[in-house]
Amino acid sequence: MNSITDGMQKLTDLSLSMLRLSMDSASKNVNVLSKTMGNMGLGGFVLPGMKSRDHGCCPPEEECPPHCLLQITREAAAGERIVVPFLVKNRCNTAKHYRIGVRELRNIDGAMAPSQPVLNKNAVTLDPGQSELVSMSIELGNFQNGNTYQAEIVIREKEINQNICFKLVVGNAGAPVAQPLDEKKYTLHWQSWRSHFYCESPQKRGQQ
Repeated sequence: MNSITDGMQKLTDLSLSMLRLSMDSASKNVNVLSKTMGNMGLGGFVLPGMKSRDHGCCPPEEECPPHCLLQITREAAAGERIVVPFLVKNRCNTAKHYRIGVRELRNIDGAMAPSQPVLNKNAVTLDPGQSELVSMSIELGNFQNGNTYQAEIVIREKEINQNICFKLVVGNAGAPVAQPLDEKKYTLHWQSWRSHFYCESPQKRGQQ
């Protein structure tokens, strides 16, 4: 009796093992098929009952769409004119027309910036997979160092606003630093039996 029970248990274990191997193989084949269909321009192919992890140009079903598609932070000094480039890409399988705008640039207290950003394009039309460069410029002539500003660049196809979050830090924190040496070092010389070397010849008054 025990031998029959053991035999049935082994048969069950063997069947489950073969079923697991079959399911793993089927899953791998589906992934390969999905990638192949995507390479053929048939993106979004999913077998019934299975979820695709590649959302393409659609927002993910299992979580809320992000408020910011992209975040851009720029550091600059008061008095500069800056240009902020970014690419808009069509990840969908059909041509798309997107309108582009920018909201007010404000500091952390909500006050308007002395001057506002300007886009070089207010719309783009893109074929599937195509990207187009857009740039935003800001004149910082009336800005003051030490302030931080924020704005949103809005991309809209029909009804939904999708945002690029932009942050501007105005200050000298990122500027390269030159540290002058003691000018006496330029007029001293070092001499040995091998060489006679002068850093700089002393300049006479009136020379530049």
